[in-house]
Amino acid sequence: MQAWKLADAPKNDKFQYTHFAHKINSFDTAPKKLLASDSRLRPDRYALEQGDLSKAGFEKSSLEERQRAEKKNREEKGHKFTPKWFDFANEVAATPWGDLEVYQYNGKYTEHRAAIDGSSSSEEIDIKSTEFNPWQYEDLAAN
Repeated sequence: MQAWKLADAPKNDKFQYTHFAHKINSFDTAPKKLLASDSRLRPDRYALEQGDLSKAGFEKSSLEERQRAEKKNREEKGHKFTPKWFDFANEVAATPWGDLEVYQYNGKYTEHRAAIDGSSSSEEIDIKSTEFNPWQYEDLAAN
């Protein structure tokens, strides 16, 4: 009895992704009204897909610099980042990299998706026109 079979690799795939990787990264399989933080919207990914390695590298570095600056700003103001879709499990796990806090899924994303998917809005949204914005928590720059 065969339990699993590898799907054929997509033809002309310069990234050597599996069929599954293509499927989960595709706009064709994306839910309507993507979160602005969805990685499918990242400008570095788009540039890489277009074959512009220079722009992809620039965009990735820019994003990382913004993330570091946001973290520094947040820490200087004494704010703690709180994930939206996960809660601290009151557990710390020892790892080779040090002790790490353990988080568990809180179900809020499922509720969020259900509200969007169940909405009667017939508004057509061009997913690709959504601007990538990973800053889904409080805007600390405004404080």
